[in-house]
Amino acid sequence: MYKFFLFAFYISCSYLLFSDSRPNILIIMADDMSPKIKALGDNVALTPTLDNLVKSGKSYTNAFTTAGVCACSRSALLTGKNQISIGAMHMRTSSGPQVPYLAVPDMNIKAFPEILRKYGYFTFTNDKLDYQFSGIFPGTGPFTIWNSESEKYGWRSKKPEQPFFGIINLIVTHESGMFVGEMNSIETNAIKLLQQSTQIQYESPIEPDTVVVPPFLPDTKEVRNDIARAYNNIFILDQQVGEIIDALRSDELLKDTIVIFTSDHGDGLPRYKRELFDSGINVPLIMVVPDKYNLWNIHPNTKSERLISFLDIAPTILDIAGISKPYYMDGQSFLSKEENKYIFAARDRLDNHYGKTRAVRSKQYKLIKNFSPGIVGAQELSFRENLQSMKKMRSMLKNDQLNKVQKIWFNEIPELQLYDLKNDPNEIVNLAYQDGFQEVLAELETELDVWISKNNFHGELSEESLSEKFWPSGKQPITDKPTIVIDSNLLTIENKKDSEGASIGYSYDGNNWNIYEKPLKIKPNENIFIKAVKYGWLESEIIFIGK
Repeated sequence: MYKFFLFAFYISCSYLLFSDSRPNILIIMADDMSPKIKALGDNVALTPTLDNLVKSGKSYTNAFTTAGVCACSRSALLTGKNQISIGAMHMRTSSGPQVPYLAVPDMNIKAFPEILRKYGYFTFTNDKLDYQFSGIFPGTGPFTIWNSESEKYGWRSKKPEQPFFGIINLIVTHESGMFVGEMNSIETNAIKLLQQSTQIQYESPIEPDTVVVPPFLPDTKEVRNDIARAYNNIFILDQQVGEIIDALRSDELLKDTIVIFTSDHGDGLPRYKRELFDSGINVPLIMVVPDKYNLWNIHPNTKSERLISFLDIAPTILDIAGISKPYYMDGQSFLSKEENKYIFAARDRLDNHYGKTRAVRSKQYKLIKNFSPGIVGAQELSFRENLQSMKKMRSMLKNDQLNKVQKIWFNEIPELQLYDLKNDPNEIVNLAYQDGFQEVLAELETELDVWISKNNFHGELSEESLSEKFWPSGKQPITDKPTIVIDSNLLTIENKKDSEGASIGYSYDGNNWNIYEKPLKIKPNENIFIKAVKYGWLESEIIFIGK
């Protein structure tokens, strides 16, 4: 009997890999959203659609991003590599105090949607990239990652029997969605107006007097207003998620699609976004699996407390698609039996402010280690200073109106912060220098030191040295044109040595690109376009073969 089940499992996995009945996989990605979902215990939230996802699937309540800010965490999500190890840890690479640059991952590292493309998946995203080795907007990253970058329901462009993988980004919950009044720059004002255009057709039913103010924020009108705006934007997002689910259903694809909901990091409120506290890195993670693909016993309305890192998402999706995890990925499939004992996160430059902190978290304890003596938690980041709550807190600090707990974030960050998350979920009482916790502290310090030694390939470089390494003399390198060989109507394409590891694509019309994997047969009177791109570099010139 045992051998029979093993055989059946093998056949099931092989069926997923080699047939056209592999599942579709869709990630719905919120910007700046902590797990504020009613079905997950938040009684203020109005989230009927997300509640239904919770009831239909499995929720992972201990899911954490690798950073408290979007581009860094998205780079880790897409590659399965911690952002430090690929030089993507500064927010942002393309708009910092150094000469603008992009991260250039090692030559063998590929974004997992590109791997899915190689195995026959149609891949798409909408409107937002922001991977540090790309710009923010469509058309600014490697052309080999996505078949489509600007369609909301990109699956509608795939071939009829082709499985798809997509990431739909919903920006309504972004920090800027709480901005009101005058902004401190023309650019920020434009962002505010864009956000307002996504909100205008929706109601805002959550009133400021109904929200709960955490102890590290002052209970003021401004703070309550911003928290209420965050909840109302989540209410809007919930309706947008419903529209996506309805579109899948109307296209008769819902029963064939694994749906995953998550966020790129925590809320956009002060002391949430950008921080390594749970308020900054704990995110919702919900997965709904149709019965026909449920090889992992994911039951409706269940919850798991296993520790999950954003680094685990890429291996998990490859696992679902029946594809082996590449050797370089740091995470592991959270559908496997092996569980993480710890997760890790990092904070580096934020806008124009430098700082270096690292964190390790177990189920009960978190250690945050500061490598930048003298920096404060609440750095004066121009973008965040547009929040009315932030302005109010600055004023209260100046007038000595914040209480002891609320002042902590404005103080210099100590070298070590140790928190008991079970008894202190808001991470207020630092136990690092108290008696009785030295054994826990030593354990977490050891784990953090080991992790740093494995992932610090770029971490010791100054950003100036890093940008010079990636873009010598401040110039973005250009990928070399590949070499081609035609023998008996068989076309072979290879990278030149200086562009080793670049992704190669080919097209029959110059618009729709395929990933080159093996020699191509050339048909009479057929046009072929060829180009290559190394992540973080410019594309090569196009090679044209034809009449």
